[in-house]
Amino acid sequence: MVKPEFGFALEYVPNVGEARRFYADAMGLLVQREHPTFVQFENFAIAGDESLSGTRDPELYWLVDDAEAALQELKKGVEVTVSLKQMPFGKVFGVKNTTGRTCFILELAKDRPSKPV
Repeated sequence: MVKPEFGFALEYVPNVGEARRFYADAMGLLVQREHPTFVQFENFAIAGDESLSGTRDPELYWLVDDAEAALQELKKGVEVTVSLKQMPFGKVFGVKNTTGRTCFILELAKDRPSKPV
């Protein structure tokens, strides 16, 4: 049985550098991974690129080892709102939660564009 583990909440920001300084310098969060359009902290990330939901609302990501297997298993009991996509950072798809918002299921790529800090 697939058991996704919570990965991170993602906030879309208009200026990644400014937001990075706020969260790292002012809030004291430790940067774990970084890319010009993405910064990851522990269980939280910011991005300046296009959102998968198309809304730029905050997104929740749940991690799995095999996104294709997770999709096959989960689609029996949930509504898939975003089809499986291969992205530079991994394979991802979205499912509707009980409030109608999309949650994302993600298999991280072995060689992601963001680099450890």
